[in-house]
Amino acid sequence: MTNAAELWDKRRSDYWTMAVRYLRLIGNSGFLFTIYLLFVFGSYYYGQFLQWLPETFPAVIFFTLIFTWLTTRGRVRTFFKQGDLIFLTPLEGNLSGYIRSSIRYSWIMETFWLTLSMLVLAPLFFDRVSEAGASFILILLLLSGLKLWNLAAGFEEQRVLDRKQYTNHTFLRAGLNAVAVYALFSQQPWWLFAFIAGALIIFYIGYYRAIARTYSLKWERLVEIENQTVMTFYRVANSFTDVPSLKSKIRFRRWLNPLYNLVSFEQKNVYKYMFARSFFRANDYFGIFLRLTIIGGLFISIVELDWGRWLVAALFAYMTALQIETLKNHYDTSQMVDLYPLQTENKQAGHKFWIVFLGIIQSLIFGITASLTYGAGQGLIILALSLAVYSYHLMVRLPKKYETLSRS
Repeated sequence: MTNAAELWDKRRSDYWTMAVRYLRLIGNSGFLFTIYLLFVFGSYYYGQFLQWLPETFPAVIFFTLIFTWLTTRGRVRTFFKQGDLIFLTPLEGNLSGYIRSSIRYSWIMETFWLTLSMLVLAPLFFDRVSEAGASFILILLLLSGLKLWNLAAGFEEQRVLDRKQYTNHTFLRAGLNAVAVYALFSQQPWWLFAFIAGALIIFYIGYYRAIARTYSLKWERLVEIENQTVMTFYRVANSFTDVPSLKSKIRFRRWLNPLYNLVSFEQKNVYKYMFARSFFRANDYFGIFLRLTIIGGLFISIVELDWGRWLVAALFAYMTALQIETLKNHYDTSQMVDLYPLQTENKQAGHKFWIVFLGIIQSLIFGITASLTYGAGQGLIILALSLAVYSYHLMVRLPKKYETLSRS
């Protein structure tokens, strides 16, 4: 077998070769331009938000809650696969280097997210916590160190088989993190930081290392954590391009069952009904649609510039249309569906039906939101713009996509 270091490097390289391919497609989809525009709008309103924020706002508590969650969440990326349950378990004692590489990699990635979060909240930090740039950098470095402790401790926790004890360990870490993070943002004396850091290190050596010596690795849980992480990335990528490796995750939403009655019981409507089931239950298409609609409506209600509201409505309508577009590929890997005596046109009609229906619903929500906030004239403009985006998608983009699929 390849040594542990070479195996880890190969697993990491294989993952990023796949991830970069999808990230490139996401970048080419116009998503980055959308993020840039939202950043511009956010920057403009950030200052106004800070001016509006009351002086009594508990900024330290707010930062404590946010960064307690950020330091507690997250697991070590091991890149383990299903086959490792058979081939690597006999070699568990020789994988210490592999595990260290996994923890180090996960620490670097999690530090990136901590840094990004701190940068986003930097104006609030300098306005309400401290004006010193040195404090900002020092807190970020100490948060990174706390994250490393959490990843190392969390990795040892997963050895505990009992789910209740496993959960209790997570709550224990969250409590310790809350104390440490509060001390950081309330700017306690340096000796208190040193005491907390020393206590955490001693606790890790005395308690978590004892767990490592007592229990073996829980390979099934490590593989499950890795699969969940990869599937999360696939679900994000699937919003912009087709991801054949994405596995469906079903959510039973019985309260939405009445909506299936919108589809009449006819053979030609089979795909309409199947796409309805998939949209409301599988891969969280419905959740993505709901979140984009709510966030888009919120932006429309707070953006004061007329052209800014129009642009936001068009962008969120376009992003939503992209999400619904991926629904057309949901059954492409199902061999049973290929047995249905239906033409390709029936499938395309079923797909278009739900784009039209959901597009109208979202456009009406955007239009009503603008009408209630800025008057009926603005509501009509935003309604028309949103519908125009969906019309473009139906008449220009989708035919090209269908033609590409028919050739492949």
